Amino acid sequence: MPAKSVHQNGLATTNGSTVPVLPQVKEAILQRVPVPEPNLPTSILRVVILLVYFWTSSIIIGTTQYIGTPLYLINKDYYYRFMAFTKQCMTLLVLSMTQWWTTTTIHVSGDESVQDQIHRLPGGHLQCNFASRMVLISNHQLYNDWIYLWWTAYINRPVNHGHVYIVLKESIMYIPLVGLGLRLAGFVFMSRNMKTDTPRLTRRLGQLTRRSNGGKGALQPMWLMMFPEGTNLSKNGRAKSVKWAERQGERDLKYTLIPRSTGTYFCLKALNGTLEWVYDCTLAYDGVPEGQYGQDIFTLRSTYFERHPQAPIHMHWRRFKVSEIPLETLEDFHAWLIERWNEKETLLQEHAKTGQFPSSINQGKSITTEVKLDRWWEIWQLGAVLAPLLAGVFAVSRIFGQVRSR
Repeated sequence: MPAKSVHQNGLATTNGSTVPVLPQVKEAILQRVPVPEPNLPTSILRVVILLVYFWTSSIIIGTTQYIGTPLYLINKDYYYRFMAFTKQCMTLLVLSMTQWWTTTTIHVSGDESVQDQIHRLPGGHLQCNFASRMVLISNHQLYNDWIYLWWTAYINRPVNHGHVYIVLKESIMYIPLVGLGLRLAGFVFMSRNMKTDTPRLTRRLGQLTRRSNGGKGALQPMWLMMFPEGTNLSKNGRAKSVKWAERQGERDLKYTLIPRSTGTYFCLKALNGTLEWVYDCTLAYDGVPEGQYGQDIFTLRSTYFERHPQAPIHMHWRRFKVSEIPLETLEDFHAWLIERWNEKETLLQEHAKTGQFPSSINQGKSITTEVKLDRWWEIWQLGAVLAPLLAGVFAVSRIFGQVRSR
């Protein structure tokens, strides 16, 4: 017979182990972000509509990508522009889902290096003026993290959400339909074995340093998004990180995992001379009890299917000149990266104590906004290529039908 559970401070203690109690965490967030609780039939309908919307849109985007693949043999510039367009469609799909199926509040702050690059616009919208070419590194808290970083490229000026390249686990490449779409979008897949990853990275990074107009034009825009920790923060990940820190004589980190430096170092070495900045984002989520992990509380299922409100998100931005990052040896770079993660640890400790990050923007206060589309009708871009094609097929079928009837 299991031991009696005791609920305290949003936690349940059973047989001496403590786990998060989602309803109590959810209730605390609802006090700040009220969301009406739908009844069961409405919840089921929401899930059905969401799945139909996601898979229909994914099929449209995937079909659009396949239509554009012959461009690679005709004109590579046109091909990459076309795939950037389909990637914009991916962004619009994910952001519209986040806007219509959940509630997502973001608090954005930054240090002196970005104080002139993050602006609050009339009406509460946020605008960033980050570099058009960068390597973006971040700690990894939830599976959802990449959504909010990709959203930053969407609100950036110049707009860059068609030129985001995310470094992902190799296993994602084999997801039906989605995996092939991400490969056509130019995402980078790693197996964590540099013997396997080196030729793959060399080829992909070479494509990201190509110039337009047959090599005579400007470098294409690029946001290469990386999570040096390799996976999101979890109980299992923390245990491995602690063992690695002990073995290497490193300082253990409480709010992050020890970052892996080899892949990031390889990318920066290969891209050195083609970009000026590395941007760093520190992510934190409200409502995560001490000693617990956000991935166990705020899952994709609870956020989109069950409509549990997403925890308010905190993003703290800073940037570093590539020319000032030690890239002579892997050991030098690893020491630099570890120092940055120790700084993240200090920032996350501050958030744990005060509920916010220190900021050098917006008169020392974070900017509060929501993840949503600038204009709702942008979503019609999803059918911009496929709709004319279907109209052509319909017209041809009508002509053949009339011929047969004669």
